[in-house]
Amino acid sequence: MAGKSAVTREEIVEAAYERARSQGLASLSVRAVAGDCGVAVGTLYNYFPDKSSLVTEVIERFWENVAFGGSGASGACPQGACFAYREGENLVGFCRRVADTLADAVLEFQDGWLAEISTLDGRTKARGLKAERACFAHIEANLEQAIEHDHAVNAELLAQVGAAPLTRFIWCGIYESLRAGDRSCSVLFALLEHALY
Repeated sequence: MAGKSAVTREEIVEAAYERARSQGLASLSVRAVAGDCGVAVGTLYNYFPDKSSLVTEVIERFWENVAFGGSGASGACPQGACFAYREGENLVGFCRRVADTLADAVLEFQDGWLAEISTLDGRTKARGLKAERACFAHIEANLEQAIEHDHAVNAELLAQVGAAPLTRFIWCGIYESLRAGDRSCSVLFALLEHALY
């Protein structure tokens, strides 16, 4: 294949990321990304030993951008601020902001991005979980802060269930609602407002 004589790892990842963003993870093939970069297929193998490694890099980039680099239609936020607890913010307000920010990030990608990640082969999925977990840990730490700082939350209920289990329950509810296509997480937030205040 005639074309560019050299390409950087970053250019390859960016091309793969853009392809996944616009056409989904299933569109990622070494041949397609090499074509996007204007290089021979073998050139990509100099940087990525297999397709799984390339897909993993794209997934890692997605979660890194979501949690720490800013993403979504609302624009970029400072490092780590997209999901950072803001002093005085109530719990449900914080949860709505988290859901909106994550939904905006996912909207930039082809429909079904989160669901598509869950259908990857075991090896690729396992590799992508590390970046996903780092993003989720960042969100959960700030969610727990929002719970602890919202003095309107029913103290008796909070003492009964604990901040950490409540954090996990809320985060799982937000994530699963978004995966199911419920951007507003309306049922979850209505239940939280009723039960916690």
